[in-house]
Parts: sequence; C-alpha cells; structure tokens
Amino acid sequence: MGKDSNMFSSFESIISNLFTTHCYEEIVLKQHFFDMGCNKMILSKLLGYAILVGSLMVKVPQIGKIYFNQSGEGVSVIAESIMLAAIFGSMAYGYTSGFPLSSYGDSFSLFFQTILIILLVLYYKRRYRLAIIYLLLCVVLTVLMYRKLIPVGFVDILAGLSLVLSLISRLYQSFCIYRAQSTGNLSALTMFMLFFGSIARIFTSIEETGDKTLIWTYILNTLANSLLLLQLGYYWSAPVQQQQTIKKTQ
Repeated sequence: MGKDSNMFSSFESIISNLFTTHCYEEIVLKQHFFDMGCNKMILSKLLGYAILVGSLMVKVPQIGKIYFNQSGEGVSVIAESIMLAAIFGSMAYGYTSGFPLSSYGDSFSLFFQTILIILLVLYYKRRYRLAIIYLLLCVVLTVLMYRKLIPVGFVDILAGLSLVLSLISRLYQSFCIYRAQSTGNLSALTMFMLFFGSIARIFTSIEETGDKTLIWTYILNTLANSLLLLQLGYYWSAPVQQQQTIKKTQ
C-alpha cells in the first residue's frame, strides 16, 4: 500500500505540473475533457517539453558535420556570435523573469551548442587564442546570469535587442551563403530542426507567457530560418567554393 501510495502521489505531482490549478480541477477532478482552453494549455506544455528535449540534439548534426569534415567552411563565426547574443538575451530574460522552463528552456542547450560550434570553427581556423578568450567570456556571462548579478534593466535591453540580433544573424549567414554560392558545411538537418522548433515556440510563448518580446523573437527566427532553408535547397548541389572565397564572406 505504501508503494502504491507513493507512486500515485508521484504521478499526481507530474500531472499537476502540466496543468494550471483551474485546468487540474476541470480535467483531472471534474473530468471535463473537452475544455478547449485547458487542452491548448496542455498541448503547449507538451510541445514545450518536447522542444526542450529536442533542443539537446538540435545542433548536434552541425557540430558533427564540422568535426568530421575538420572544417567550419560556410559557417560564419560572426553570424553565430550574433545569434549567441540573441540566445543569451532570451535565456537570461526567461530565467530572471521566472517564466516556466518549458517556455524558454531550450535556449540553455542552444546557448552551449552554439558556443561549441564557434569554438570548433575557430579551432579549425587555428585561432586558438581567440577560442580560449571566447570560452572564458561565455563562462563569466553564464555565472553572472545564474547568480542574477546582471542588472535587470540590461537583461531587458538585451532581450529586446534579441529581436534584431536574431534577424541580423540569420540574414548575415544568408548573405555569406549568397556570396559563396554554396552552403559549405551548414547542416540541413539542424536548419530544419531550428525552423520547426521556432514555429512551435511561437505557440508555446503565446499560451504560456503572452510576452510579446518572446513571441516576436520566435516569429522573426521562423522567418529568417525559412530563408536559410530556401537557400539550402537552392544551393544544395552547388560545389563548395575555395576556402579563401568563403573566408572573405565571414
């Protein structure tokens, strides 16, 4: 009986995390299974956690492609750095604002995976000193955010700028592709996952936070990622240009 009671209380605790108090009463206690508002909230929660789990792997194909090809050709350090700043803005804003982890938690794994991509590109360009400085700077910023030592006003500004930074990052990467007439070592799988993840994030942000900053961040990400997907399709069969040509676009 003790074990059954513990299992039931654990199950009840997990279920309650998926519902608001109102929805828990309506669906679990009163069994009103067709409450549209609550069903949308449940879908949003499930999508949020699915994205959170998926985000652990979203940039792994890109990391793997750079590693196995021993080259970061086609991947712009500038574009990735701008995107890193945008991701950090969203991550710090969600963390300091106390939003549910399911509404912004994927930004944590995206942040660290993007750092790894940048470090790999710098490593294969033999920019070792710059890679070490980059890593130390990211560690310091992460610690400051975790301890909430970054001023709230600065976090708000950075979160607001993430709208612009996200767009600039994707457009700059798009420009690099256009100049090189090739996607280089960009991973199509990663771009597809980012595109569909950003679409789902629009829905979860609307349902769980209603915060316009987060919502517009993911809308802009979706539009910019769609442009990169179009280029990936267009330049799919194009040969990789000489390394010197690609370097100039970065």
